[in-house]
Amino acid sequence: MTALTSNRHIWAYRALFLGLCAVIVVFKLLPLGLNDQGLPGPDLLLALTLAWVLRQPAVVPIGSILVVFLLADFLFQRPPGLWTLLVLLVSESLRQRRLAMTEFPFLVEWSAFAGAIFTMILLERVVMWVLMVDLAPLGLTLAHGIVTAAIYPLVVAISKFLFGLRKIGPAEAEAL
Repeated sequence: MTALTSNRHIWAYRALFLGLCAVIVVFKLLPLGLNDQGLPGPDLLLALTLAWVLRQPAVVPIGSILVVFLLADFLFQRPPGLWTLLVLLVSESLRQRRLAMTEFPFLVEWSAFAGAIFTMILLERVVMWVLMVDLAPLGLTLAHGIVTAAIYPLVVAISKFLFGLRKIGPAEAEAL
């Protein structure tokens, strides 16, 4: 694959990532009543971002993550910047460990994702507790994390089979 084709490939996936994030944000803002079933819905923005960072880190630059999640913080009326900072820290941590994780099976990747989710939830709750902000019940927050972790294989499958985003191998990861 030539450098020009590879560059076009990366930019096409970056545009697709931003488009998918915009669609997710718009659907989450629509008053569809999807959260009335009892279980909280998964955080699809987070699942999509971390899945793509773990699969092909070059297509999700840090600037895109910053813009998407800071905008989401404002639109979803979360404390501005807190969740964005946590997503940036976790995504860059996973990006750094990506080279070591290329040889491991999907279950290891999924467990790294789940561990990252629960670390983020714990850190957010600690910061909000220190700042004396009213917190959602712990059970509801943990259920949100469990549902987000459970949706990860579906996000990866859709990314792979519908959008063609495949997991890069060890040789390609070293070249990056």
